[in-house]
Amino acid sequence: MKIFKIIAILSLVVLSNLASAHSSLKHSIPKNGAMLNKPPEELILEFSSQVKLVKLQLVEQSGKAIKINSKPSKYFEITFTIALPMLDAGSYKVKWIAMGKDAHKMKGDFPFTVQASTMKNTPANSDGND
Repeated sequence: MKIFKIIAILSLVVLSNLASAHSSLKHSIPKNGAMLNKPPEELILEFSSQVKLVKLQLVEQSGKAIKINSKPSKYFEITFTIALPMLDAGSYKVKWIAMGKDAHKMKGDFPFTVQASTMKNTPANSDGND
């Protein structure tokens, strides 16, 4: 009976370690829900452990996909940097799918917004004396 308890405890320890071993998105630029004053030039995804980035999409609020140069990664990495095209003001959603070294697939998404520029063009010397 004692051996069954030991096996049960060891099984729980192993399973809990496996469950916590799955990677997750640790950090992104832009951040989840960011309100940006200017469009980002690149997208950075940082995971909690090495993954292969299987799929990455950037979509407008209307659901239209924006073409980005992102192909499935060949190597396991923690950080992925993807150049972005010039984005107009509006709301966007980043959708990603990654695969961990344990072959576990993870997916997620996060929104960000590029605000319309409110700055007016003003002359360099605007003291009012012309």
